[in-house]
Amino acid sequence: MKQKTVIICLSRVNGGMELASVKLARLLSTKVEVEFIARDNSYIVNKKEHFEGYNIKVHTVSFSSNLSISLIKSVRKILIENKIKNIIFLGASEMKSLYFATLGLDINFIIRQGSKKTTSKKDFFHKIFYSNVDYFVGNCEYMKKNIIDILPIPKKAKVSRIYSSLRLEENILFKEYNQIIDLVHVGRVHPGKGQLEAIKACEILYNNNIKFNIKFLGDIQDKNYYENIKKYLDTLEYKSSIEFVGYTSEVKKYLQKSDVFIFPSLGEGMSNAIIESLGFGLIPIIYNDTSSPEFKDLGFHIYLTQNNTIEELKTLVLKVATNIEEEKIKAKTNHKKALEVFALQREQKEYLELLV
Repeated sequence: MKQKTVIICLSRVNGGMELASVKLARLLSTKVEVEFIARDNSYIVNKKEHFEGYNIKVHTVSFSSNLSISLIKSVRKILIENKIKNIIFLGASEMKSLYFATLGLDINFIIRQGSKKTTSKKDFFHKIFYSNVDYFVGNCEYMKKNIIDILPIPKKAKVSRIYSSLRLEENILFKEYNQIIDLVHVGRVHPGKGQLEAIKACEILYNNNIKFNIKFLGDIQDKNYYENIKKYLDTLEYKSSIEFVGYTSEVKKYLQKSDVFIFPSLGEGMSNAIIESLGFGLIPIIYNDTSSPEFKDLGFHIYLTQNNTIEELKTLVLKVATNIEEEKIKAKTNHKKALEVFALQREQKEYLELLV
């Protein structure tokens, strides 16, 4: 029997890492006793339904800086009082505090990384802060390499790759082409997520008299960015074809009614949004960055830009749109392959192998 495990995610926002931490806790809770440490007033703790129906004890901690005496004391107390033996940490900023919180304790420390890092952490001090880590897990091959390139790996530690999993629908109704191209983008409204680029790419459809709609699903987390988008929309003749839905718990409903998943985002790991789109047999058009080529290597029917420009994006959007019926037939294979590659049982098994 694996010993008690705590998942730690101390971010306040709603993004891929936060959702991944909740999903991982729920996934492991069916096989091992799981607790969760989250930050107060965060998206994770405020959405009570995250843990409804799961035997997961949630702890909240309050702190004002990444190196915080309060955070160190709170986490250390939780670990000792609840006899925690495994930590899986999704994050990076709070490593200094977690180093001191776990100092001298018999803890199997696992870091799960799903976002690209660009600044080396191999200086003297970071070597100390990461010295108690036993396993580094990238959620794709690119992230595994990024860990090796950027983070200080202790001699005792191992680096591995565990692909994310999702609870995908086995039986879906593929959307029939109805003379309108339905595009969808899933992600928080924030620079770098690609909403503005996706809007600009759709100009090619309008100019070629191809009817389309594009919907953006996700929290508006950068209001200035969103205001700039709204100003830009006011200059477009195809504004009526664009909708910002905001946060929705019905992402699957929107994916089910779409043809194309457009995602010109940079710096993603193995994005849950892309995986979900594959699970619904959509045609992804995405920027060629970080883990994106791995989807192609795994055999999925997707389109990648080469230099990640809007002009390339336009070219691919038009190519898909002018051959949409043939493209939709090819993309149906994405559904079956996604069920195999991103199976819940596979990810659960691979994480359980790391626990003591």
